Amino acid sequence: MDAPNELSYKPPSEFEEVKKDSLVNLNITDSTELWLIQWPFNQHPGLDGQEVSLKLHHDGHMGSFEDSSGKSYEVVSCRAQDPDAVVFLPSESEPKIGNS
Repeated sequence: MDAPNELSYKPPSEFEEVKKDSLVNLNITDSTELWLIQWPFNQHPGLDGQEVSLKLHHDGHMGSFEDSSGKSYEVVSCRAQDPDAVVFLPSESEPKIGNS
């Protein structure tokens, strides 16, 4: 058994901790939601340090943003499917992010 002050999980030797400052100052309350969105492999827009605000509207649109190269994205909710999974939906004009 581990000593009381020793962590039981040890990351692999190639693990590197990111030593950046926090992007936002979070004042977490009971009504605060924090979403972690994983972008598809090899499809990362220039969003480093950008804060995006989302609010669900009646039409399923949650918000939109533009990356550092000028490419725009829309965040949408597809209510007809499982609301717990988030996917990135391809669009003819621009990529869309939504719940699926």
